[in-house]
Amino acid sequence: MSIIPKFFMEAVVALGINRLDGNKHWIGTGFLCGRKEADDPSKSTVYIITNKHVINEQNIIYVRFNNSVGIGVKDLSLALNTDYTKYYSEHSNKNIDIVAIKIIPKVITDNKLNLSYFDLDDHAITLAQMEETGVNEGSLIYALGFPMNLSSNIVKAPICRLGCISRIEDAFRAKQYAETFLVDAQTFPGNSGGPIISRPELISIQGTKRNDKANLIGILSAYIPYSDTLFSQQTGRARMVTEENSGLTIVHPVDRIKEVVELEYNRSIQSIIKSGESIC
Repeated sequence: MSIIPKFFMEAVVALGINRLDGNKHWIGTGFLCGRKEADDPSKSTVYIITNKHVINEQNIIYVRFNNSVGIGVKDLSLALNTDYTKYYSEHSNKNIDIVAIKIIPKVITDNKLNLSYFDLDDHAITLAQMEETGVNEGSLIYALGFPMNLSSNIVKAPICRLGCISRIEDAFRAKQYAETFLVDAQTFPGNSGGPIISRPELISIQGTKRNDKANLIGILSAYIPYSDTLFSQQTGRARMVTEENSGLTIVHPVDRIKEVVELEYNRSIQSIIKSGESIC
C-alpha cells in the first residue's frame, strides 16, 4: 500500500532557469495547490507555491511537468514580472518565505501534461488540525523536492527524504501568528519550496490522537546551518569558519500558505478587472 498518494508526487514540480551556456539549471522546488471557489466547490483556482528566495531576481522560470501520455517531460516557461509588475504574490510578512503564482490549468492539459495538485481543503491541514490529530514532535514526515539539480530528462520524480517534526509546540501556542516550525530532515539546495507531508500512523499510545492520512503540512524554506570557528593555537585568533548542515529544517505551516494564496487570488481578480476582461 502506498503511503504517499501518487498525485502528491505528481503535484511537485522542478523550477529552473537558463544558464548563460543555454542549459537549464534546476534552482528549486514548487508544488501545485488548488483553492476551491466559494460559489462552486467543484471548481478550483490553481497556484504554484514556492519560496520567495527561489524566484527572487528572476523574470522567467521553467516549470517541469510529466507527459500525460507515454514517458517524457516538458518544461513550460512562466513569466514572473514585466514592466515592474509582479505576476505573483508574496506573503505580507517579510519573514515568511512563500509566494503563490496563479496558473492556467488549461495550458498544462493542452500541452498533454499531467495536472495534479494538493487541494487546500482536502489534502492539507492547518496547525489547529495538526494539534487535533496528534501531528506533533516525533511525528514522521516526508520532504519532497529536487535537491542538487537532481531532475531527470526522462521523468519528473521528486526525491523523498524521511524525517520527523522536531519542534512545533511553540507554533501551536500562537497558531494565528506562527511563522515556522522545525523538522529533522536532511535537505539541501534545490529542496527550497518543496512540500512537507505528514506520514500516516497506524498505531498510537492508548488514549492519544492519531493521524491516519497523509497531508500537506507545510513548505520547506531552508536548513539551519551549523558554524564552527577554528582558532590558531599560536595567536588565538580565528583562522577559519566551517559551516555544516545541522539537519534541522525551517518549515512554514499550511496556515501561511493559505494566506498567500488568498493574496494571489485577490491580486489576480483585480488584475482582470483592470484589464476589462470578464472574471467568469
